[in-house]
Amino acid sequence: MSREDSRAIVETIVAAYNAKDADALAALYHEDARYWSALGDWQEGLPAIRKHIEELHRTLPDEKMEILSLIGGDGVAVAEFRSTGRSPAGVEFSIEFTEVIELRDGKISQVKVYLDPDEVRAVMG
Repeated sequence: MSREDSRAIVETIVAAYNAKDADALAALYHEDARYWSALGDWQEGLPAIRKHIEELHRTLPDEKMEILSLIGGDGVAVAEFRSTGRSPAGVEFSIEFTEVIELRDGKISQVKVYLDPDEVRAVMG
């Protein structure tokens, strides 16, 4: 995959996430993809990742992501994001995080999300 392809996938992730389109997001992942976050989330395989996506959409229906910076390489993209919205308890939030997205054959094979768990817990309760 080219640098431009890697960047395009990240832009597609954000557009699908903000549209709460779980089908479009799931279509970006390999069947054997893996997802990890510093919150302790570990999802392996497309069904588990899709369930996680749907849970995020239910829990944070007005959350929006924006790309702050993005570096695309051959088979990898590293992006800094800002996520804004309102928690289930009604607390407005703005959280920055970084994702390392590994790609294989034009689809996501692994995502690692780096963020401050204490910042998320303070918002989510």
